[in-house]
Amino acid sequence: MATKEKKQEIVQELERIFSQTEVAIVADLNGFTVEEITKFRRKLDKDEAKCRIAKNTLIKLASKDSKFAQISEVLHGPSALIYSSADPAQPAKTAVEYFKSLKKGSIRGAVFEGKLLNESDVKALASLPSKHELLSQIVSSLAAPTSGIVSILNTIIGDIGNLAEEVAKKNNNAA
Repeated sequence: MATKEKKQEIVQELERIFSQTEVAIVADLNGFTVEEITKFRRKLDKDEAKCRIAKNTLIKLASKDSKFAQISEVLHGPSALIYSSADPAQPAKTAVEYFKSLKKGSIRGAVFEGKLLNESDVKALASLPSKHELLSQIVSSLAAPTSGIVSILNTIIGDIGNLAEEVAKKNNNAA
């Protein structure tokens, strides 16, 4: 059993997590082996996300004065807290895909931007493109008109060159 000091340390760590994160997802990892949890954590690390397993009462204490206070509504049974400060969609995507591949584990809900999300909302969040994909789409959208303008300018310059050549031929023939 954890001592009072150890519990206070955990609450402080969770408070720090809640102050620095964009999304907090509550998942049920019941039935997972240590190896499966380790593999899941490694996948999350690659996506700049983390998984913290803690007692529900400690999570409730740590979140009560934050924008994640509603998370207490989805805390029941053994809970894992999945969070990220980088890209809110990526930890949801990783969790949903991993649970689907193992055919175990479930999402109970999440809090994102101060709003409580249910399991289907988290799955919808997981289906969104990642921040990196969205930035790539924006850059390519911005670059497309530029390349079109360059193509038009090259055509106009080529036409002007052809026109000048024709005028020069006419002037040579007239002289």
